[in-house]
Amino acid sequence: MEYTLYACFLASTSELLEDHILNRLAAQTAPSTAEGSKLGPKVHVELLFMPTGKRIAPTLNVGGVVYKDVQVSVPQETRVSRYAASGDSAEEYKGMAASIHWGGKVFMKEKSFSRSNWEFRKIEATQNQIQTCMKWLTGHVDDGFNKMGFFYEPVKRVSRHYVSCVPNPFGPSSPLQFSKTPKWYCSELCEAALRESGIMTDLTPSPHPQLFFEEIKHRTTPDAPIVGRNEHMLF
Repeated sequence: MEYTLYACFLASTSELLEDHILNRLAAQTAPSTAEGSKLGPKVHVELLFMPTGKRIAPTLNVGGVVYKDVQVSVPQETRVSRYAASGDSAEEYKGMAASIHWGGKVFMKEKSFSRSNWEFRKIEATQNQIQTCMKWLTGHVDDGFNKMGFFYEPVKRVSRHYVSCVPNPFGPSSPLQFSKTPKWYCSELCEAALRESGIMTDLTPSPHPQLFFEEIKHRTTPDAPIVGRNEHMLF
């Protein structure tokens, strides 16, 4: 199966984010941006692998009875209100998403996303690179969360304004992790996945989500491929 690759970002003002001190900390320690987005800085990112050419299967809701895979010939704008949906839209795509949440483990699972909450960036890559990226991420499923790296990231970033080479004592595979497997936070994992698969090899390692967004922004295209269910999550 062939896939299209997206980086999916949540801003600090997203309704999906809980009002939690960690989410506020991620926003407050974000690097400044020239754009000054009204949505606030990016505080979470996931990689989405969308099956290429996957078509929407219409579901017609008539009189409370649901008919799946209905073939209709009327224009889309006249039939939108007649389609049932599992979320807040009549059209939904699902893909394989990979990332990690605060205190959780790396996941690679089928997931739906909402256009109203997520910002999508389409990443150009060959199918071989995408398959390599998926394989690499699958190999890190259940790796733990890099708490020390998460808190150290702003210190490291500010220090680089004064010293060109600043070591990262809390990198994913650092001995200070006291773990047999690497540990990650979301943008750290996504950057490593793109680097290890040869898709983007010159990004800043272990970046803040906003910095990761800034670095790939001009090398990707904005896109919003799917609409899906919403649920509150802590990142």
